[in-house]
Amino acid sequence: MKIIFLARYLPAEGSTTHMYSVAKNLIERGEEVYILSRGHADDPSAINLFEKARLDGIRFVELPFPLYTKVNFISKIKQLCSYIYATPFALYQFYKLKPDVIHSHYAVTTYLAAIHRFFTGKKFIITHHIMGIPKHFLNRKADYAIAISRELKTFLISSYNYEESQVELIFNGVEKRENEINQTKIISLKKEFSIPSDKIIFGFVGSLSYRKGVDVLLKAFSTCTQFNVHLIILGDGEIDWVKEMINEYQLNDIVSLIPFRDPKDIYRMIDTLILPSRREGFPLVPLEAMMMKKPVIRSNTEGAHDQIIDGNNGYVFESENHLELAKIIEKISNTPQSLERLGENAYQHAMHNFTEDAMIDKMMALYQKTQ
Repeated sequence: MKIIFLARYLPAEGSTTHMYSVAKNLIERGEEVYILSRGHADDPSAINLFEKARLDGIRFVELPFPLYTKVNFISKIKQLCSYIYATPFALYQFYKLKPDVIHSHYAVTTYLAAIHRFFTGKKFIITHHIMGIPKHFLNRKADYAIAISRELKTFLISSYNYEESQVELIFNGVEKRENEINQTKIISLKKEFSIPSDKIIFGFVGSLSYRKGVDVLLKAFSTCTQFNVHLIILGDGEIDWVKEMINEYQLNDIVSLIPFRDPKDIYRMIDTLILPSRREGFPLVPLEAMMMKKPVIRSNTEGAHDQIIDGNNGYVFESENHLELAKIIEKISNTPQSLERLGENAYQHAMHNFTEDAMIDKMMALYQKTQ
C-alpha cells in the first residue's frame, strides 16, 4: 500500500513525531510512506528529527507551502497565494505516485485531497491533532476523520458536521520502551547533568512556550522551594522568557534547563512528569513516561482523563491553577513511597490502551474503508 501524509511543514512538535512514528511502523509492515510538506523549515531540532526519519525509510517530497507566522491581512493574502501556487505541484505528485491512501495531518492541506477526490473519486482521511482549528475554505471535510481524544471527537461532530460513523476515535500510541530501573545508569546520568541524587525529581518535556504552560509550572514550584524537590525542564523555544521567570522566582538552585534531545534519559532520571499545558491534543510525552513507569501530573486539557486516572496512575489539576499543581507537588514530596505504585499503574494503563501497534492496527482498518 502506498500512503501519502500531507502536512504544512514539519516542526519539532508532537504532531511531527507522531507522523514519523506512524510512518516508521507502517514501513516496518511493508507499506510505502511519503510525506508531502514544506519540510523542516531549517529549524535545528526539526532537522535532527527529519534526518532520523529519512533513515527510517520515510520518503519526503517538498511542496511550496507558506511558513508565515505573523497573522495579519497582508500575511493572509501571501499565505493564500502560496497555497494556490502549491496546488499544481501537489496534484502532480498525486498523479505521479498514485497513492492508495491520502492522509492529511494539517486541516489546511485538505483542499488538495479534496481536489484530487473531485477528479478521481478517491476518498481521504484527516487526523485532527488539536481542538479549535479555525474553519476556512481551504479546510475541506474529509471522508473520515481521526479524533485522538473523546473531546475532539465530540468537537468534530458538532463543529465540522461529521456523522458519528465518519469519526474514528484512535488514541495516539507509543513504542514499548525498556523500563527496567538501572540505578547505576540513573546515578551516572544525574552526575552528567548535575542533578541532585537526594531529591524527588520532577520533569517537563516539550516546547518552551505559553501554550505548554511553562509559566504555570514555574509559578507552582516557586511555592514549593521548602520541599525536597528538583525540576528538570527539557526543551527548546522561548528560553530567555523561561530564564527570566527562573530568576524572578529565585529557582536557579532547584531547576535544571536542558536543551531538547532524546528524552529517554530524562525519563530515567525523573520520578514524575508534569504537563501543565493550556491546550493539547493527545500528547505523546505522558505516554512515553508512563511506558517507563513514571506517573504523570497533567492539566485537565483534552485527553487528560483518557490518559490519567486521578490518584491511580497520576494526578489531574485544573489548567492554569498553579496552586492546585503546587499541592500535588507537595503531596508527592511528602509521600515518595507512593511513586512506585503510581508508576506501575501508569505502565499497565499505557500497555493496555496506548501502544503504537494497537494505534496502527486501527488506522490500517480505517485505511481499508477508503479503498
